[in-house]
Amino acid sequence: MQPYRRFHPQYRERLALADGSWAELRMVRPEDAALLRDGFERLSPRSRFQRFMSAKPRLSQDELRYLTSVDGERHVALGAVTWSPSGREVGLGVARFFRLAEAPETAEVAITVVDDAQGKGLGRVLLERLVEAARERGVECFEFRVLAGNLPMCRLVQRLAPCEPVLDDDALCFRVPLATPARVGNELLRTLLALAAQGALTLIGPTCRWRMRPHAPPPAGYEESAHAP
Repeated sequence: MQPYRRFHPQYRERLALADGSWAELRMVRPEDAALLRDGFERLSPRSRFQRFMSAKPRLSQDELRYLTSVDGERHVALGAVTWSPSGREVGLGVARFFRLAEAPETAEVAITVVDDAQGKGLGRVLLERLVEAARERGVECFEFRVLAGNLPMCRLVQRLAPCEPVLDDDALCFRVPLATPARVGNELLRTLLALAAQGALTLIGPTCRWRMRPHAPPPAGYEESAHAP
């Protein structure tokens, strides 16, 4: 018999954000493609470049299908939504992990919070829940990637990470164990997510490997604005 999992298809959790507004966490579903598309359109050019390493104007149908076709085991995605005055769902953010085929105990992580929902603690909550979901599935390690061109963040990550990052294409790759008993491991995760929620840290994630797009230059002022807080 499969052990009980908190993060199953019917999981829902309502929480108050730092500004007093409400959000609901739930698993991403195939029918969320429109929510994901609308949320992407609310991202700033810098946020889009951080997430996709490309000045993408929109998500393609194939990308929307990929990002919402989660199996709950190999590819897990948690979404955060709120509601418009008319009662319509509005997407706020998504945290997902994608287990590596060659090492299923390791999962590559991606987190995106729309610009107008950043700085409210949502990124931290999404990561904490994602860590719980990963542990339920036997994931032992999260893999993060930081754009190599974001030099201040690369230096900061090198100071924080419990291992030496590896350069992979245009990103620094480093791993954080989820079962680290020492306070350092938990503090590292919290610090990384705080930076990500502020838009300071680039957490690229698996969709960059999957994409079939040429590299594009960053938006104007990207390197100047990428600084450690």
